[in-house]
Amino acid sequence: MAAKKWISLSVILGIAAAGAVWGVIEWRHGQVFIETDNAYVKGHVVSVASRIPGPLVTIEVQENQFVKAGQVIATIDPRDYDAAIARAEASLKEAGSALSLNQAQIAQASAQVEAVTSQKKLADLEKARFTALYQHNSIPKQKFDQANTGADVAAAQVEAAHKQVAATRGLLGVSQSKVGVAQTALEAAKLQRSYCTIVAPCDGYISRKLGEVGMVVAPGQPLCAIVPLGQEEIWVEANFKETQLRRVKPGQPVKLVSDLDEKTTFHGRVESLAAGTGATFSLLPPENATGNWVKVVQRVPVKIKLEPGADPQKKLRLGLTVSAEIDTRE
Repeated sequence: MAAKKWISLSVILGIAAAGAVWGVIEWRHGQVFIETDNAYVKGHVVSVASRIPGPLVTIEVQENQFVKAGQVIATIDPRDYDAAIARAEASLKEAGSALSLNQAQIAQASAQVEAVTSQKKLADLEKARFTALYQHNSIPKQKFDQANTGADVAAAQVEAAHKQVAATRGLLGVSQSKVGVAQTALEAAKLQRSYCTIVAPCDGYISRKLGEVGMVVAPGQPLCAIVPLGQEEIWVEANFKETQLRRVKPGQPVKLVSDLDEKTTFHGRVESLAAGTGATFSLLPPENATGNWVKVVQRVPVKIKLEPGADPQKKLRLGLTVSAEIDTRE
């Protein structure tokens, strides 16, 4: 009987010792490896909207469909924008015709300058010759006055021709400005026309599809959202208690287990700690300056970046809950 008692006591003491060792190990593990179940998968959600008003004539995608960047999502009726391009092209052609006319007028005025300049040279020679003859009393004063007048008239014609060239060059500058304005208007019309085709800005999955054929959309009206699930597009936001963050630093490894598939472990690293608690950025932050204040342990969001190749099958989806365990030894 005594032997059985000693055996029983030994077993009890062994179990107690094992429990104590296990408790110490668990306590030590909890001090080094901090964990939380309050963690969620986050990611970018890209809204796709129309940049111009108009009725939708086609919708090329379905809910949850995977699309590539540049793939057509929807098209808007382009007839109004085609008409705007036609008007802009007509205005550009009209401005170009006016420019060509001004260039021809400048050429004509320049030729006129050359012609009156030649006439002035001839009139100056006549004036010089008649002046010499008049000084020798070889011609009457009437001839001498006619030569002087002809030279003055030729000089005035040259000056008028130069002014005509300057005025025509001024009109040319105006025409060139009109051509530039018309060209800009045409490019703007073509740009607006290009917005009739709405394409995906990135790779991802279609979500929140709102656009339907026949709907008249306004600029900025969302048609759908695209959720990219690439390695760099998703992360985990884990909310740890403030008492757990004494040793947490960016760069520490994190083990993640999704509730969707508890058999698969994902690995990541702490990227950053939020600048405030979740309550601070809530819609109605708590007001603690009251007489009924009760101390509550706050939670701080910790952003966890996935390791490269951590989710090759893209199992993680936005909003999924995960368990996060940070190794604070590093």
